[in-house]
Amino acid sequence: MPNLLRPVALATATFLAACGARQGNAPAPGAVETPPAVQAATAPTPPTLRLPDDVRPTKYAIVLKMDPKAEAFEGTVDVMLEVAKATNVIWMHGKGLIVKEATLEQAGVTQTLKASSAGEDFLGLTLDKPLAVGGAKLHLTYTGTASERETSGAFRVNEGGDWYIYTQFEPLGARRAFPSFDEPGFKVPWQLTFHVPEGNVAVTNTPQLADEKGADGWHIYRFAPTQPLPSYLIAFGVGPFDFLPARDSGQKQVKTRIITPRGRANEGAWAAKVTPEILERLEGYFGIPYAYEKLDVLAVPLMGGAMENPGLVTFNSRLILAKPEEDSVGRQRAFANVQVHELAHQWFGDLVTMAWWDDLWLNESFASWMTPRIVESYQPTWDAPVERVQDRNGALDADSLVAARFIRQPIQDAGDIQNAFDGITYGKGSAVLAMTETWLGRDVFQKGIQRYIRAHAGKNATAKDFLDALSQESGKDVAQVMNSFLDQTGAPFITATLLCDGGKPRVALTQQRYVRLGSKAPEAQSWKVPVCVKYPSAGKPTTTCTLMTEEKAEVALETKACPSWVFPNADGAGYYRLRLADDTRAKLMKSGLMLLSRAERVVLLSDSLALAQAGLLPAAEALPLLTGVAEDPDRQVLEAGLELMDLVSSRLIPEAQDADRARYVRDTFGPRARKLGFKPRTGESEDMRLLRPRLLELAGNEGNDPKLVAEARTLAEAWLKDRKAVAPDVVGAVLAIAVEHGDAALHAKLMEALRAEKSRYQRQQLLGGLSHVTDPQLVKANLEMLLDPKQDMRENLWLLFGASRDPRTRDTAVEFVKTHFDTLVGTEDKPGLLAEGMGSRLPYMAAGYCDAGKRQEVATFFEKRTDQVPGSDRVLRQVLEVVDQCIALKEAQGASISTFLSGKPKTPQAPPAPR
Repeated sequence: MPNLLRPVALATATFLAACGARQGNAPAPGAVETPPAVQAATAPTPPTLRLPDDVRPTKYAIVLKMDPKAEAFEGTVDVMLEVAKATNVIWMHGKGLIVKEATLEQAGVTQTLKASSAGEDFLGLTLDKPLAVGGAKLHLTYTGTASERETSGAFRVNEGGDWYIYTQFEPLGARRAFPSFDEPGFKVPWQLTFHVPEGNVAVTNTPQLADEKGADGWHIYRFAPTQPLPSYLIAFGVGPFDFLPARDSGQKQVKTRIITPRGRANEGAWAAKVTPEILERLEGYFGIPYAYEKLDVLAVPLMGGAMENPGLVTFNSRLILAKPEEDSVGRQRAFANVQVHELAHQWFGDLVTMAWWDDLWLNESFASWMTPRIVESYQPTWDAPVERVQDRNGALDADSLVAARFIRQPIQDAGDIQNAFDGITYGKGSAVLAMTETWLGRDVFQKGIQRYIRAHAGKNATAKDFLDALSQESGKDVAQVMNSFLDQTGAPFITATLLCDGGKPRVALTQQRYVRLGSKAPEAQSWKVPVCVKYPSAGKPTTTCTLMTEEKAEVALETKACPSWVFPNADGAGYYRLRLADDTRAKLMKSGLMLLSRAERVVLLSDSLALAQAGLLPAAEALPLLTGVAEDPDRQVLEAGLELMDLVSSRLIPEAQDADRARYVRDTFGPRARKLGFKPRTGESEDMRLLRPRLLELAGNEGNDPKLVAEARTLAEAWLKDRKAVAPDVVGAVLAIAVEHGDAALHAKLMEALRAEKSRYQRQQLLGGLSHVTDPQLVKANLEMLLDPKQDMRENLWLLFGASRDPRTRDTAVEFVKTHFDTLVGTEDKPGLLAEGMGSRLPYMAAGYCDAGKRQEVATFFEKRTDQVPGSDRVLRQVLEVVDQCIALKEAQGASISTFLSGKPKTPQAPPAPR
């Protein structure tokens, strides 16, 4: 499940205790162990995190009676159980559910159970007579709620005047829909039946077996049992859906459909085209056919990203659907890339499932790694290998925090599970897999993956199982390399020096942890790092590799003459930051820069920014690289260069220099942005269409380019009257520029249009524009919408995050959160307005501060409230460290940045010696 929101090791003993580690001997087969007496007046003590393993499910049969127009629904659950240890309490998960009846049958005897809720997540079922070891059947009748506030569990959305129920169960949402053993290790078959009002249909993971008329205007849909699945992969939808058939997919020619809200089937044409193509390429890579009986892809309004439910993959509607006149290159590419990710999960995550959430990376890192691997041959013009390096750069940025998560983070509480869906799990894990693939070789890596899938198909597996498969296939100790990245935070910082002192040319390497200014370096760390050095030999580029296992290493180059340059991260495959010694860097910049691949140039630009952020390269020496790529014809290189804009952030300069900053941005990017213009040209490349909105918004909003601002305002007015007046690719940029330089009158027009607009797609465009308002009073008017019960918070929340981006409105956003914190996140007595998991992200409102006083205010407010919102403690620590990094960078590099922006002559400064 990709997370499209733009975004401390625990002692082993603590982790085991939190996970409920148990000791003792199980009773002999057939024996009955008498449990301690249960006091009738006392509810049983719930588990702390994980369910006990004395009772396990072996099969579910669930019947749900659901009307999308109503919040409440009814259900029955029959669970076949295997009792491993005599007990008089069965623990399950159930959140917001009311159990009306609970009975259990064992050995022909049926008894009634007493149900009690414990905390928010656990359901305890107490028996008068203890269960014996062996089989049993549990029957529950209950009621639940399909929320209009959540986007997890079973939730409701009104779309086009019709009501629908959708689900999102990963990671902890299944317990909102039915009592269950809601952990990934409980992987069993499920069979679902739905009673829905006439005019609605139900869909789920498996093919429909039958449908029949029920009583009183209800209709019954029965579905085939699933293959063994964990609860988080069960999915369903209820509503007046339309169906767009795609061609049958894969070696087994499974039926494939795009499922949409009523009247929108034609908007799924691109999804219907590319889904079978992608599945077939994945089958070719894995060497194993798609394992499931059908492939439906369901469009879900307001969903975050997509979800890999086998047989019923779900997607945010805006990602999967588009009218032809509203479609864009960016949307089409985004869907295809995410669909590769989700369909890769059908093998890695669905067919083979992690045993526990600490190995979430096995799912998400792998699917993220697989995306460019498939796309590079499927759509070679999309630059997937270079996109991979861009993603690697983003992961290294997230990993610069000392407070960053491990890839394989021990799970202490539910907040750790929610936090696991981040740039480390997806991006860092993917980059480390790519580095390992390069080290082992593509063929060996692919065979190792196939070995792993074949060995564990239909079951759960761990990181050790995966690493063992790679080691067995390659004959190398893969675990020693991978574990050094999986089980510690941070990234290596490798300093490289070319040595040509009379002997054989070689490159000397030293490693330590990369740490930015403002972060406190932890104790010494080292990694097992594959390093490949690229250099010229006999007139052509050559690569020599080594496995760096200690703090220092040397790589002997396969050439007699001293090479004119070296680049010790060939193809950008290595997950590390690189610093070249002064003379080595000078040689590369003089003789080798234009001989680097595009991916390598992207690495060089990103690492130059990293050096400046670590205080090892004056900003005034790094920024000319940005100026140099402003007119680069290569979109990927230019976008990598734009990362260097962080060094001219308004946070790092005095307010008096805002005009100098705007002039620099306008002079550097304005000519190209004005040349591109707001109107696409016939026959221009897709790269130009993708680059246009980025450059327009940069020059218009960061550079205050008067021509672009005036044209954006004219186009915004035209778009408000006629939605076809602006090309779909640039609507976002037009509204962003117009609103950021607009006034109360334009704001009023957008608000009026928002109230009248029926199309969710266009409402989201309007909300995107409104999020750029810079007048604090107008921002307050925006934020009042979040408190209006008639508004859908799930749709409008971007107004809050948008206000936090701009220094002119950040205080307003933070003050709103402080004032309404309990209303947003909820209290013990009253649920909050935010969907589950969103409250923990509220500290991000303050991530843009670069001021010690503001930092203290933020810390004082949120530190008192971390217990109220699971997972927010880690987010807060990360935000405070981001602010610390900015404060330190401003102090160290502010003068250099100011000198660069003012255009005054610069005195070259030697970077500090390596630490």
